[in-house]
Amino acid sequence: MKNYSFLFILLLLMNISAFTQNESDFPVRIYQLDDWISYKNCNYVTSFTESNEYIYFGTSGGIVPYHKFQHYWGDPYTVSNGLADDYILTILFDQSTGYLWASHRAGVSFLNPTADAWENTSNESFDVIRDNKIVRLGVINSSICVMSSVGQIKIIDNRFGYYQGSYDDDDNSISWAISRLDPIPSIENYTINQPYRIDGRGIIYDDNFQEYSINLFYSDKRLDIYGGIWGLGILTGDLNVKILKVHSFGPLQNKISAFSLTDNRIITGSLESASSARTGISTLDIESGQWTYYENKFIPELASANVFDIFEDKSGNIWIGTDLGLSIYNESKNRWKRLSMAQGLRDETIWTITVDDTIAWIGTPLGLNKIYTPTMKIKRLFLSRDKRHMKIYKIICDQDFVWIGTDNGLYSVDKLTRNVEHYDMNGNRTDIDATIASDVKAITSGDSITVISQYDGLLSYNHILKDFEKYPQFIDAQVLDMDMTENYIWLATDNGVYLIRLNDFYIEHYLPRDGLAGYFVNKVRIDGDYVWFGTDQGLSRYNWRQYAN
Repeated sequence: MKNYSFLFILLLLMNISAFTQNESDFPVRIYQLDDWISYKNCNYVTSFTESNEYIYFGTSGGIVPYHKFQHYWGDPYTVSNGLADDYILTILFDQSTGYLWASHRAGVSFLNPTADAWENTSNESFDVIRDNKIVRLGVINSSICVMSSVGQIKIIDNRFGYYQGSYDDDDNSISWAISRLDPIPSIENYTINQPYRIDGRGIIYDDNFQEYSINLFYSDKRLDIYGGIWGLGILTGDLNVKILKVHSFGPLQNKISAFSLTDNRIITGSLESASSARTGISTLDIESGQWTYYENKFIPELASANVFDIFEDKSGNIWIGTDLGLSIYNESKNRWKRLSMAQGLRDETIWTITVDDTIAWIGTPLGLNKIYTPTMKIKRLFLSRDKRHMKIYKIICDQDFVWIGTDNGLYSVDKLTRNVEHYDMNGNRTDIDATIASDVKAITSGDSITVISQYDGLLSYNHILKDFEKYPQFIDAQVLDMDMTENYIWLATDNGVYLIRLNDFYIEHYLPRDGLAGYFVNKVRIDGDYVWFGTDQGLSRYNWRQYAN
């Protein structure tokens, strides 16, 4: 009997283990097509197709829809919506089925107009030679044609994507979609929107004399122009009057290291990459969908493209922490200012920024600064008498305190009395010079509590009860940032994001299989029904409220 009992328990444990392992391969839930949206650099346009209502642009950062009658930009299609890859090589709208087709580095994807996700097939499914890419899509009868980079033509079923065999287009009967393979007309006699110009060679240059070339150009039966300018963005225009307009789309770089969120816009920064031709600050007007760039190599006061934090204050000034000082942009006056160690900052590298009324709190790897914003006077602050050089990871202001996360644990500054307190890992007050073996890198504040992330879990301070409560460790990841609203807290980590419901500690773990652009999530900000994530592969937005209960 004991042997049977032991065998039963063993089988039960094996089933639980197998279930847990398989469960980790699935998303948190089944999503609708637009639950997740990701923004990436879409300024390298590769292809174009036209439906009854929309123009679809295939780009380096997904598929960008444009309503050709109402003239607005739709949310892009990326891996967040089920595409196997974001770098679109060519795109096709099949008028007979209403399907949207796209080829990319991972193969071919298609979207049924009634579906909630893209369907994907690999190049191997079409007997395409390994390492070749599908560079053109076309239509013939009830089949979709794909052309590889070595000229192979294969046909696939136009509803299910099944491979049907090879094809020889000897009679040129295939109707190919517009792509970069098509010729470009001369544009010397065209005009283009400011601040761009077209020279006598047909080359487009901006106000910094950077040169760009049109790589895609098409005019439809209404004589509307659509195309792309390689590295600059999407092109629209009017053939009747020979006018062109540039539309930039997506952040300059996909690796989002910092962003700020206000009611009407998002400002993003990245870490410099050798592969990026353009670097700096990117802003998105959420209502209009318009992107604006501030390239650091043309702004002396924005000396670096390595951005660690961004804060927009109530006056609309944008504070940017870099590895070459603190940059401040007054948008209303179009004026930049840079502060460095020469003006009194503790270090050139700025890790965290918070502006509270007329005081800006600045955290660096070597200590803390306070700036009186009306005069921009800088003061050095020391939290400890003994530890003169302290790493300041995070600063948050709530209604009573300035909370400061350091490499020596948690500190607070009373906003009224300026009294400094130091806390151990359980929230107990300790001597300001005491050594605490804890890095505090993430803090967030709600209406009644402030939550601090530590390596062994979360610490919560209740503003009404004026005491701390220790939450156990729920996750196996490094917390990089947090944001909270009401009874929910979002944790950005080096392994996706976590949503915790605080009244019962119910947890959901979100990864790229759910819709995140990348695994490494540097920043998180809640925006009503939506939550935004700055990841190592782009800026993502999730419509989370409809599922919260």
